Amino acid sequence: MQFRASYDTTTKVISAAVFILFLTAAADTRSLLVEGVFALLFLAAYAWSPTGYEIADGDVVIRRLIGNVRIPVSGIREVRIAARDDLSGNMRLFGSGGLFGYYGLFRNSKLGNTNWYVTDRGHSVVLVGDSGTALVSPDDVAGFVAAAGRTTPSRGADWAMVGAHGSSGHGWMAAGALIVGAAILGAFFFYAPGPPRYTLTNTALEIHDRFYPVTLDAASVDVAKVRVIDFDKDTDWKPVIRAGGFASEHYHSGWFRVLSGKKVRMYRADSKRVVLLPPKGDGTPVLLETEDPEKFVAAIEREWG
Repeated sequence: MQFRASYDTTTKVISAAVFILFLTAAADTRSLLVEGVFALLFLAAYAWSPTGYEIADGDVVIRRLIGNVRIPVSGIREVRIAARDDLSGNMRLFGSGGLFGYYGLFRNSKLGNTNWYVTDRGHSVVLVGDSGTALVSPDDVAGFVAAAGRTTPSRGADWAMVGAHGSSGHGWMAAGALIVGAAILGAFFFYAPGPPRYTLTNTALEIHDRFYPVTLDAASVDVAKVRVIDFDKDTDWKPVIRAGGFASEHYHSGWFRVLSGKKVRMYRADSKRVVLLPPKGDGTPVLLETEDPEKFVAAIEREWG
């Protein structure tokens, strides 16, 4: 017998919100690596979520893309519809709290450690077995409870968490993918290399940025107007939105819009004082943070003046 697993409203809202958040962040950074990490996390979350349930060949089967979980019916001592206190006071130890469902390891004072395979908390069913407790959420709660309870309980059976070919490797692979993806994502969010390195010669300025490196020809810069600006005082140059750049908590590079509406290239760590390199004609201004802005301006004037 097969049983559908539908999403409740909270799952739909959380999943849609996370998708929009990921999509917006990926579009803002315009980095293939960031987009790849977001896609990996989102797809892994979906692959790990329950897609339905089945009672077949003496097992309760939780269907998932990464591999099914099989619970021998003979090892189940209790099957019942979840009460309110079964779902209250839960602490998520590992897993999802709404993105494509509620799955993973949870704990509360009544059930203890419980493996959740839930997509709709309003249809939750508790399975208590000799080797642990699980929570599922078939759309047809009454039919599932009746079907799962037909076999006389016996003791000593172990739960088998196996994939379609009898291997639990899919779950570990998905867990590893999520951990690696989260680590990479965290590295991007907290990326803090300090002021970018640069090479200044009498003909060009090369900014060595990991994401958006650029080389400015001396002839393209209006040297007479190169100066130090302070975002607190020169508010027209204060960046307000990304327009194709990278931004973490402590580093910004690429294209940004400033308060005046102009589009600039900016390479800045944490300082509010940067050097303005205005273009000749209709080029794009560049805002560059250096360790000593005044010294850098003097070097520009000396090399290019």
